[in-house]
Amino acid sequence: MKLLLDIDHRQSIYSLQPQDEKLIHEAISACYKMEGISLDYQISLSFVLNNEIQELNKYYRGKDLPTDVLSFPMDGPENAPEKLLGDIVISVEKMMEQAEEFGHGLQRELIYLIVHSTLHLIGYDHMNEDDKNEMRQKEELIMEQLSLGC
Repeated sequence: MKLLLDIDHRQSIYSLQPQDEKLIHEAISACYKMEGISLDYQISLSFVLNNEIQELNKYYRGKDLPTDVLSFPMDGPENAPEKLLGDIVISVEKMMEQAEEFGHGLQRELIYLIVHSTLHLIGYDHMNEDDKNEMRQKEELIMEQLSLGC
């Protein structure tokens, strides 16, 4: 079974390379495997600019500033024709800024944001220290499996 991923580019400053798409699929698949989730759960992935993610962040989280990534888990009926795990929205501007700020490549930052967001869609959070540590350990393990260690 192949992972279902819908990619939407709503900006023109960043284009995925074929190796990036392959790594995205591997990263999401690794998250699913770690959590025992079937690959038939679909994710919608959108690449946007700061202004769009800022609007979403303000509307959904009450924070009027751009952020790197937002995750929107779906809670649809069990008998829906498609199993949609949720939506991930990435600001390519923030992704590029953070790659430079943290001194690692753009591809590594992209995959980290994908892993982080997929874990959110699965149900992980980082609102308290224990949850944050558990989520961080899983992120690090998956990044190491992909040879993109944190």
